[in-house]
Amino acid sequence: MIRDFPLRWLVYWLLLPNLAIMLMWFVGAPPMTPMFATFALVGLVAAQLKWPWVKRAILAGLILYTIYYYVLVLFNLGPDGLSMLWPFIVEVKPLRSPEYLLAALVLMVSCTIALYKAPSVKPFTSPMPFLLAIFAAMLVLAVDYWATESTRSTYRREAPAGAPVQAATYEAHLFQPKAGGHHLVVVIVEALGVPVGEQEKAIFAADWNRAAWRRRYAVEHGEIPFYGSTTSGELRELCQVRQSYDDVTEPMLGCLPARYRKAGYETHAYHGFTPSLFQRDRWYPLIGFDSFLFRDDLYGLGLSRCNGVFAGACDKQIPGLIAERLKAATKPQMVYFLTLNTHLPIMRDKSIETMECTLGDGSWAQDNPQLCRLFLMHHYLAEAIDALAMDPDLPPTDFLIVGDHFPPFFDRVDRNRFVPGVVPWVLLRHSDEDSS
Repeated sequence: MIRDFPLRWLVYWLLLPNLAIMLMWFVGAPPMTPMFATFALVGLVAAQLKWPWVKRAILAGLILYTIYYYVLVLFNLGPDGLSMLWPFIVEVKPLRSPEYLLAALVLMVSCTIALYKAPSVKPFTSPMPFLLAIFAAMLVLAVDYWATESTRSTYRREAPAGAPVQAATYEAHLFQPKAGGHHLVVVIVEALGVPVGEQEKAIFAADWNRAAWRRRYAVEHGEIPFYGSTTSGELRELCQVRQSYDDVTEPMLGCLPARYRKAGYETHAYHGFTPSLFQRDRWYPLIGFDSFLFRDDLYGLGLSRCNGVFAGACDKQIPGLIAERLKAATKPQMVYFLTLNTHLPIMRDKSIETMECTLGDGSWAQDNPQLCRLFLMHHYLAEAIDALAMDPDLPPTDFLIVGDHFPPFFDRVDRNRFVPGVVPWVLLRHSDEDSS
């Protein structure tokens, strides 16, 4: 049995091609069990072929598809994510992040070795190597299942069959414009989760449950389930639907911006990144936005650049633009602001003021650097929203602040600091008896 064990097949056809993904088992990773099973089955058949170039072509295809699948799972994208792959490669700069850079280096080295050596694996000559290869592959699947068990529920690409669509805009009774003509500002915050630890809860409450808000607003808090990526969160909140942005091909009159436009509001959207990544400049008009400003538009208005894997205009400067619009408006405004700068991983960078993070008590910040930087970036955003909401010259305005999806940390320790499956929302409903 030892003599028949297909060690070279296991190393060159399964372990080395997937080494970068398997190393993530030690820090946290999405479940890859179905993909590994497919990889092993196809690799087992391909290894029996006699043409080296065919073997290499099949192995290269497996590697490319596995990387594609891993990216989809990692970012909670559905199987239609192929349509955004090229814009993602062009617009996003993952090699700015040390984590991505290290993963890319490991991937390149291990896959190069595998592609060079795999064709040299000789076809099996008896049933025993096949049985042992299947057994070895099943062990890999078992390890993947065990290693990802604690975070499996936090990867939520698709809703269970029959699950209703829940949106904070609906829970807060904003889908139908009310009489009175208050302005409405909806802010979807990248990677805003519901914390579970006492330190994290205290930091969250200091930013998103401010006592001063109650002097001007009726404040409500809630939680809603999320599925999918940022665009899924946008369509959840703006249209109360669960579908891909690719499916938005004609006007959707039931969406929030369209409803408010019909009620006489001007509708505007702000986002600090390029519109090309998820075709927002194509489908935003279809859901009812009169105008929208993206990265280059915001740079033209004087906003600064904030670095990161998703580099673009600085979130904390956009509320100032919204304030100008609301104060100058002659008609009621429905304003939508999708944030950008809290896309993970968040680096230490002067442009986003994350060189030092001193949130929390004791050694919390030092022990949790990535977590601290996420809360710090959310704090900067909360301060900017607070300045907007509490501006004494601001006309009566209602605010809804809601997360798009769970903070997608690689590290399972950081990932488990948040309630799986839900995002928070905060409603500030302006009181006509403003005591500020």
